[in-house]
Amino acid sequence: MPVTTPPVGGPLGRSRRRLSGSAYSTWRRCPTEWRITRGLGLGSPTSPSQVLGHVLEDGVIRLIMRHAPAGADRVTLLAWLTACAQEEAHLVREEGLRRWDALPWRREWETPGWPFTLEDLTSRLMSAVDLMMVEVDRCIEVGGGPYLDAMRTGERIFEVPAPCDGARPEHPLPDRWPPHLDEAPKAPFAGWKEPGADLDHAEAWEVVRPWVKDPRIGQPQRMFHPEGWAAGELDLVLRWDGTTRLVDLKSGDGGGPYGASLHDQMRFYGWLWEACFGSAPDGIEGWYLNGGLRAPVEPFPDHDGATSALEAVALAMAEGSEGAMAWPLTGEATCDRPGCRWCALSTDEGVQALLHDRCDGRAVVPSIAPPFEALANIPHRVNVRGTLDGRWGPLPNHFGEPVLGAALTSGRAHVALEESQPGAAPGLHDVNTGPVLVRGALPGAWRGAPRLYADAGTTFHEDDPDAEITRLGMLRTRANVSALVISIGRGNGIRLDGRPWSMGTLHIFDGSRVIEVAMFGSTLTDRILAIRPGDHINLTGAELGWREGMPQLRIDARSTRVDVQPSSS
Repeated sequence: MPVTTPPVGGPLGRSRRRLSGSAYSTWRRCPTEWRITRGLGLGSPTSPSQVLGHVLEDGVIRLIMRHAPAGADRVTLLAWLTACAQEEAHLVREEGLRRWDALPWRREWETPGWPFTLEDLTSRLMSAVDLMMVEVDRCIEVGGGPYLDAMRTGERIFEVPAPCDGARPEHPLPDRWPPHLDEAPKAPFAGWKEPGADLDHAEAWEVVRPWVKDPRIGQPQRMFHPEGWAAGELDLVLRWDGTTRLVDLKSGDGGGPYGASLHDQMRFYGWLWEACFGSAPDGIEGWYLNGGLRAPVEPFPDHDGATSALEAVALAMAEGSEGAMAWPLTGEATCDRPGCRWCALSTDEGVQALLHDRCDGRAVVPSIAPPFEALANIPHRVNVRGTLDGRWGPLPNHFGEPVLGAALTSGRAHVALEESQPGAAPGLHDVNTGPVLVRGALPGAWRGAPRLYADAGTTFHEDDPDAEITRLGMLRTRANVSALVISIGRGNGIRLDGRPWSMGTLHIFDGSRVIEVAMFGSTLTDRILAIRPGDHINLTGAELGWREGMPQLRIDARSTRVDVQPSSS
């Protein structure tokens, strides 16, 4: 139950403009923050606590997936779990140090390096053990719950079972995952008794094991709203006692500026669960591992009212951009937090403060001279005419997202026209084949070939011989820009079919506008990977593209020239 597949037309992976728990909490905190950090994708240096959150969660999940020693009483079980927590603390620290050392852009604390000790990590893991032991003790008190005898006989209780070391992983799309990539399962639990026998603590540990996000699975394990505009990935679902309780694991203690985000995030997960499965969860809560606090969260009071409010947020997030984002921002502040650095970007002082922080004082924007041009001059919408035919889709675009497409032909010029993101132009296949005038198409390129993208601002009309158009053979597909690097990002992982992928991003500022630059695979050379915020970059022949309603430049290893110069302080 905790995992579903998306409806047709929606990607299985992350989408910047699809509503999620973290995106909703960011929007509630400050819509401007969301537009910059998620819509535009502007990254920040990674802090030690961000690394901790990922590696500690993995350690807790691995511990929960372990099988208890057969016949263990409470003392024996707790001693075994303590030893497991100490073992996992070593693994968590090793992985945390590895990830920290591999970061290209990080924010050091007062203690240099990744500061979490084995003692601290063991304490946080033991907090998870203590919270799980509350479930074990209650299971003993009630005699095992409604599923005990079925589990003893090996019956499959849930459509998506709780991951454990003794069972193979359950992939959301098993037909797309190469089975040879799965490791053989470890030995199963050997302590099940006959139905009707007295319950021991080892069995209780097996009974209360929650569904967790299986670290052995390379595919996303998310819930998707039936209409595709919202998705969420749970950490843990307790369901051994016939109820359903959603739990989010937090590595901290609930303090700090983002501590309040749990409330919005978990309310969203509770709403999404009901939207996906038709009934509300019986409880939603956060587990804070720095101190072992269990924090219950009240759900939305009205599901239908919450749906309307969340859909309005999703529609606001889906609004596209008219070209590269201008800084300073236009418009008033969108939150009431005093001193919000995102709302402050509506002023020159706020822009300079952010640049100074990102670039370590090297926030000097290079002057623009030919052959380079301002980001504001890059075209973002064109009118074209041609013959529409050859429809396809939904098929994966270059980000692996299913989109609709068609061919547009004029004379000897042939250009692919596709949605800028899934669902951006659902009426594309409803347009009659034959001569057509397309207004507001987004120009770009992919692998050297011109390409047009359609979104909500793109309209289709009967051909008008008097309309001002850009000829298909004259589409602008490249740009020469000179700007200051203000953010870097790296990404890698496993595709749905088990193959690895890698990409990198830069955000650059030319003194008036910001745009994202993307690189894929073999383009990520050592020279590119050495770029840091504060550097000046000159791009000659960068491809124009679009990413979920935002303009984007792409570096082609064969045809884009990249020159990097350190900025003077």
